[in-house]
Amino acid sequence: MDAVAALIDRVLRAWPQLRGYFRGRDLITEAELLAFFATAVPEVTAAGWPAVRQRLVCSQLLHQVAPGRLSFKSAPAADARKPVLPPEWRALWQQLQTGLALPPGCLWSTRWLQPFLPDLPTVLVVEVRWAELIWAERLLASSFQPDPVVVRPWQRFSPVRQVRGIPTARPEKMLVDAARLPELAAATSDAALAAALAALLTRPGFNQLLLLQYAARCGTEPRWSALLNAALNPT
Repeated sequence: MDAVAALIDRVLRAWPQLRGYFRGRDLITEAELLAFFATAVPEVTAAGWPAVRQRLVCSQLLHQVAPGRLSFKSAPAADARKPVLPPEWRALWQQLQTGLALPPGCLWSTRWLQPFLPDLPTVLVVEVRWAELIWAERLLASSFQPDPVVVRPWQRFSPVRQVRGIPTARPEKMLVDAARLPELAAATSDAALAAALAALLTRPGFNQLLLLQYAARCGTEPRWSALLNAALNPT
């Protein structure tokens, strides 16, 4: 058994402890993993970690979703272009449609942006008409959801797309809205948003004009024009 294989064997022995330590987390940083191993498997050093990470990713025990960010789940589940709606989110939407007088606007998850903004906390965003905001908050307060839920006002003419019959935000809208939510402020610095834009601009279907039009309706078009310029013309 080579040195890396022996190290992997010790890591696998500690795997149940590791999963328990990160219970409830989908995304973890490499720094957090190294901090865990410093106590549980001190043989895993910063110098030896890349080889260990490669073996764990190849065996699909971990999945690389962004630089310095790993997940216990496969990356396709968090894709801004092909969002996945778990059954509990579809049930929540049905609950909203049944419990509110006005039709709700849309829902989206920061999970779908995390491949591009890896420091985003996991939040499910539900958008409803202003007149229904308090009622929606009360309704959702009594229902269990695996992710924290933020209820916010629906912006008319928002760029949305239908996923299994449910209106969800397009990536352009999610970016603009993420930068406006106080709950996400720590993860949406100009540098982080410009990096996310640079990655999204390489993806088919991402629409710069749509992003700027929606940003203008939200009163943030100057910031996004500057961010687009930074993404398109890196120094």
